[in-house]
Amino acid sequence: MQLMGDALTVLGSRLGLAWDPANHQAFLVRHGNHPGLPLQLHAGIDLGDRIITLPLAGEEQSFEFMDQEITATTMSLCGIDPTTGIHVKLTARIPFRPRDNFFSTVPVVYLELEVKRLPSSFRWTAQYDEIVKGKVFLGFSGKGFDFQVHPASGHLETTYNSVILRPYEEDDHRQAIRSNEEIIACKDHIAILSGEWDGACITAPFSLRKGRKGTTLALAWCVWDQPLLNVLGKRCPFKYTARFENVEQVVSWSIQHADDVRENSIKVDRIISNHTLGDTTSKLLAQTLHAWLMNTWWVVRDNGQDWFTVWEGNCYFHSTVDVEYTQGPFYLAFWPELLELELNEWPLFGKDGQRVLGARGEGTLFLSHDMGVFGDSTKQYYHHEMEVEESTNYILLAYTHWRRTGRDATIVQHAGFIRQLMDFIVRCDTTGNGIPDKGCANTVDDASPAIQYGSEQVYLGVKSLAAIQAGTQILRHVGVLELQAYDHFTQTALATIEEFGWLDDHYAVTLSRTMDGTVDPWTGEPQTGELLGWDAYHIYTPNGLSLLDMVGHQTGLRDGRLYRDMALASEKTLGRYGCRHTSYIDMQDKSIFVPGLASHSRKVGWISMNMLRDIAAAYRGLDLLHLTENYWSWQSTTNSQQLAMFFETFYGNSLSFYPRGVAVFGYLDAAAGFVYDAVRGTKSFAPIRGSLQVPILLFADWEKGTVPMVISSLEDRTIAYCVES
Repeated sequence: MQLMGDALTVLGSRLGLAWDPANHQAFLVRHGNHPGLPLQLHAGIDLGDRIITLPLAGEEQSFEFMDQEITATTMSLCGIDPTTGIHVKLTARIPFRPRDNFFSTVPVVYLELEVKRLPSSFRWTAQYDEIVKGKVFLGFSGKGFDFQVHPASGHLETTYNSVILRPYEEDDHRQAIRSNEEIIACKDHIAILSGEWDGACITAPFSLRKGRKGTTLALAWCVWDQPLLNVLGKRCPFKYTARFENVEQVVSWSIQHADDVRENSIKVDRIISNHTLGDTTSKLLAQTLHAWLMNTWWVVRDNGQDWFTVWEGNCYFHSTVDVEYTQGPFYLAFWPELLELELNEWPLFGKDGQRVLGARGEGTLFLSHDMGVFGDSTKQYYHHEMEVEESTNYILLAYTHWRRTGRDATIVQHAGFIRQLMDFIVRCDTTGNGIPDKGCANTVDDASPAIQYGSEQVYLGVKSLAAIQAGTQILRHVGVLELQAYDHFTQTALATIEEFGWLDDHYAVTLSRTMDGTVDPWTGEPQTGELLGWDAYHIYTPNGLSLLDMVGHQTGLRDGRLYRDMALASEKTLGRYGCRHTSYIDMQDKSIFVPGLASHSRKVGWISMNMLRDIAAAYRGLDLLHLTENYWSWQSTTNSQQLAMFFETFYGNSLSFYPRGVAVFGYLDAAAGFVYDAVRGTKSFAPIRGSLQVPILLFADWEKGTVPMVISSLEDRTIAYCVES
């Protein structure tokens, strides 16, 4: 594939390596802002008369031909010198095994540099039989870094300063979230697994005939940090410190388990890539996983509670509820235990519903956005509330986690909180039509007013309908009997959406046609006048359905209408890189520009929201999975020019390094039509294509490297399938 920026980071442990070949730069991922600390990574060959490197260290001469590979657990850069036929391959690798908390958080990144000589000529450059001699080298340099050999172990020590940001304790964040820098003095160890230190790099000589391999250089960069993440006022130790008391123990583990980590990569990467959805889907699965890993923090509170959070990319908010909702398909299909940790954290950040509804909100709670920013997980920092949306998101995540896993501990523990969220959502409908008209500002904060904060949104109406249905099942499970008010709300909401939300061939953006009664969440100013774009085509109707589809919950909305809505909205909004929010092009830019938080664009789109739509579409027989070609085109376009990782937004805004793209993991289940309800013990499949092969990741045995496969075929014009273990 083309050269592009990428990063590989250990889950929750704040150690990773990033590279930006377009700008001849590498980075060490640690505690501060993306992409990390600038680092020169020297990897290449010394032929005596020429030194050739991979493009990761300034203006050194690069290989004439270069290539790149990406898998779930690795990233690689390759280079070929046509004159000699020498081929080098640099691979970064992490110990990542889904659902294995210990193995996946060991704070070590491996680097290997292989050298070989091609067996024949490269293109039309002649190869001769003479032996090619030289040396291969691998090392680092960078401003502020010092690399020395540890006298006792013979391994490298590097010292440098890292930075973590701490937000100011202030209430007004409309213009920016101010912070101060905290300097962290780091002393990491780099185990030399293969090669000899020459004072600048590890090296090994080679003397190669055609088709022969040379020595592989290998390093293991190991860290161990003191508690850094501030959780509710106290700094908490990293998850891995329960098993490792110091960096020397991490080094020992890295040496003893280097082969195990390499073998694990083969198993995990093979499982995830073993599908027939195309190469771009494989690339997106790997790239979005890498972006998600780059944002993770995993620590342990002094009460023994694991605290897992995910930064919101270059916005740095901790576990933003709507972002984690979008990532719901990933958790439900891949690692549900991580979602459970977050579900036990968010209730600590509930807010009094009276803040929004006055006396009407008495006894209710809502979630507003995040649970911290930068190095603090202490409170919600985003400027404006997303009251209805985030409250529905929590309920839907809690419900689908319960149904997917069969574990009810979370919903039992937080049933009271869930009920208060439900009461808030219901009371945000002040007209009695089942569609909230208060607390309607949402996550789509770069869109037109109709999409972003319009009253009586169909998007939030569907989500509220779904959340109250789901919450009712949760309350019934824990023994609550008085549920009539919730049943009445959902029946009314369903009737209203179908009668007043349907506009001949699609669902409207809002039922309301004016801005009267709305407030711009950015300025706090009341709005009046015509609500332009209220009747446009948009991609958000099915947003609240994708997770429910994975567990087989039906809301009662008409699937025929949903199919037509998604098909036409996709057609009306599709651009070069995906579908934008709506077919309405907003020519009235009345929003404010807040660097690092939001900006307005006339026809912007978000790729992860496209992905959720694609998942819901596949469960209804509408195949939009080919749009991965468009999404990958945007990722490769941006990252081939600068390191941005998963770049969420196109045609405007600048949401980069985003974790949200892991929604693509839901494509595997959706393509198979895989529905699983562990509470009922039911499982079903309905493949969307007649020539399909996809793994069911939920039932993978990652340690053994096995996974059930859904394989479909066309038989008498009907899609048949089998499940092979």
